[in-house]
Formats: sequence, C-alpha cells, structure tokens
Amino acid sequence: MFKYRMLESVIDDALDAFRVVSVTGARQVGKTTLVRRTCERRRIAYVSLEDATARAAAQADADAWLAGFRGPVAIDEVQHAPDLFRAIKKRVDSSQRPGQILITGSALWLSMKAIGESLAGRVALLDLWPFSLAEYLERPAPAWDMLLSEDFELDRVREAVRADGSLEPDWLDHALLRGGFPEPSRFTKPGLRALWFDSYLSTYLQRDVIDLVRIEHADRFLRLIRLLAGRTGQLLNVSSLARDLGLPAPTVRRYTDWLALTYQRFDVQPFSANVGKRLVKSPKTYWCDTGMAAGLLGWKSWRDVQQAGAEGALLETWVAGEIAKWASVHARRPLYFWRTHGGGEVDFVIEQQGRVVGIEVKRGQRVDARDLKGLAECRAALGSRFLRGIVLYGGAEVAPLGDRIVAVPLAFLRGRG
Repeated sequence: MFKYRMLESVIDDALDAFRVVSVTGARQVGKTTLVRRTCERRRIAYVSLEDATARAAAQADADAWLAGFRGPVAIDEVQHAPDLFRAIKKRVDSSQRPGQILITGSALWLSMKAIGESLAGRVALLDLWPFSLAEYLERPAPAWDMLLSEDFELDRVREAVRADGSLEPDWLDHALLRGGFPEPSRFTKPGLRALWFDSYLSTYLQRDVIDLVRIEHADRFLRLIRLLAGRTGQLLNVSSLARDLGLPAPTVRRYTDWLALTYQRFDVQPFSANVGKRLVKSPKTYWCDTGMAAGLLGWKSWRDVQQAGAEGALLETWVAGEIAKWASVHARRPLYFWRTHGGGEVDFVIEQQGRVVGIEVKRGQRVDARDLKGLAECRAALGSRFLRGIVLYGGAEVAPLGDRIVAVPLAFLRGRG
C-alpha cells in the first residue's frame, strides 16, 4: 500500500521548474514506488535499468536508447549506465523545457560525479529517506516551523500536541525498533525485521559496493557496518575504528565515506561560532535508520536495547533522522550539534537567518536542571544569536523552563492530527 511521502510535492514543483530531477536514496526506501506514482499522475514514461534488457541497450548506445523516448521519461537506477548522463545533457541542452528527465539512483557518489560533470545547473537534487513517523502514520508532518519561528506561541504548540489524542504507552519503543524502511516496517515479528536487514546488507554489499568500488576486506567492511550501527550518536573516531578492525586509518576513512555516500549513515557536523571556547571539531555519526541499527545488532525488544545501554543513543539517532527528513523537504538547511571540550553539549542545533535553536533529547517524563545545562551554556555563549532552546522529552506537557527554553513532548514528532 502506498503511503504519501513528503517529497512527492517537492518532486512535482521541481519537475515544473528544472529540466532534470534526480531522486537518490538508500536501496529499498521507496524510490521506485514514489517515482512510478509520479509517472502515473504526470503521464511520464518509466523505465528501470534493473531490467537487464533495458540496461544492455542503454549501455550499448546511450544516445540512441534515450532518443527512443520522445516525451518525458523517468529512468530508475540510472547509475547502471553512466554514459546516459552525457546523453541526457545533450538532450536537455537542446530544449529549455522543464520536466524532461526524472532519474533515480542508490549510489549517490557515482551519480553525483556524473551529475557534476554533465548536468550542473540543469538538475534538481532531491533525497528520499526512509519513512518519517508522520509518513508511516499517514499524518501531516510535524510543525517544526512553530518551534523555529521568531513568533513562538506556546498555545499553538500545545494544540498541535494535544490534537494527537491518547497514545499507547510504548509507542516510542515501537517507532524506534520498527524504523522507517517500508518493507520491514510492516512486519509484526521482530525476527522477520532482523532477517530482512541481514538480507538487505548482503544485497547492498553486492549491488551498491562490491560491484562498483574496490573493497579489499569485505569481511571487515561488514564488521565496520555493525560497529558504526552500534556507535550511532557518537563522535566519528576513525582511528579507534581502524584499531578495532586492524585496518589502516585511510582505508577505514574511505569505507566510512562510502557508507555515507550510499545513504547507510550520515554525519552531523559541529556548530562553530566565535564564542571564545575551544569546540569539538569531529562530526557525530548516525545510522540511517534505527530499525536497521536494531536489526543489525540483534535488538528485538526494548529490553535488548536497555541491556546494551543504548536507549539514549538510539533515541537521539531517531530524532536526528526525523529532523533531517523534515529539513530535506521543508527547510533545506543543515543540522549541527554543539559541544565544547569543557563538557558543554547540545544534541542538535538548527541555524536560520543568523539565529540558533538548540534541541536537547531526553527520554524521561520529567526535565530537571541538569537537563538544561548544555542549553544554558549555549545560550550564554551565543547571546542574542540564541533564539530558543527546545527539550524534546517523554512527558505530555508543553511547558516553559526558563529564559528562552521550553519543553515539548516527543509525541510532537508524530505529526499533526
């Protein structure tokens, strides 16, 4: 069953303005379903280069193959025929008409290289993530604009949260363990999700990595994947990973880059400002999906997560992904974190128009003074640039917590009712 994706309206807008639109994302996040739905609505021809016959024809003579489509065409998994980028450039340079070509791909690093060389200035680049919780629940996206606005109104945020009605007590545990990949999110048995992600890993290695790039140590690359899934929410420490794997640091760096470029993990960079303190410079690494992280690490229940001591890291990873999914569609601005060597830390920072909103994530149902320490330090360091601090927590009330700091329930991320 198709679920509406936030990116759908963005694709439509891009097709109305750009000659080429590119949709990239991890394997099995729903790119094909979304693109085929777009093609049906807009009467665009669709072809997949996963089909051996189509792939062979496109590889043999890209110009002639593309010329066979007289109107707009969507080409799924375009990276299988790299010469198509040159042929696409040639075609769209002959006409300024928007919406000529829609392409998709899983291997961003390959597609981006070709796009950079051939399609710069002609293409809209869009990312499709796994389901957000709001998409999974088929609800409108969370009203992040309320939290980030200069004209913040507590009552409006309260109304957005209260509209959700009653919640099952363990809704958050289920959301984190289920994750957002469309196929395994339907499974009710945790063992089936674990099996799906193990199978996904094998397919990913064969289709997106080993067939395309040089992996000298496939077994240790697999170990790296599980290590990074287990260290989600931590600073990316390549030297430590290299020691654990018995590999040179440059090799591990290359492997971690491939994992990011094929959408298996993502980095959140440190926020830097001239605040007179020495700030941490390493990024934090997050796994792309909490369901996948749990599946790869054998966590079938929330008790497993607790026994691994990973409750905070998994929740932070989920929130990072939820914000990134929203921002990729609605805001197109990067996510940061703030941390000093003296111990001051804010989980996430969003900057817009020179002002900063800090976001802390707490699972507990109460917020005490210790939970506000990082936000208070960030507020003092940034002064008037600090617009607001948000504590996303497990309670039920929207409540002010002091100067420019407010508590907002994690249920806010379920989307608007």
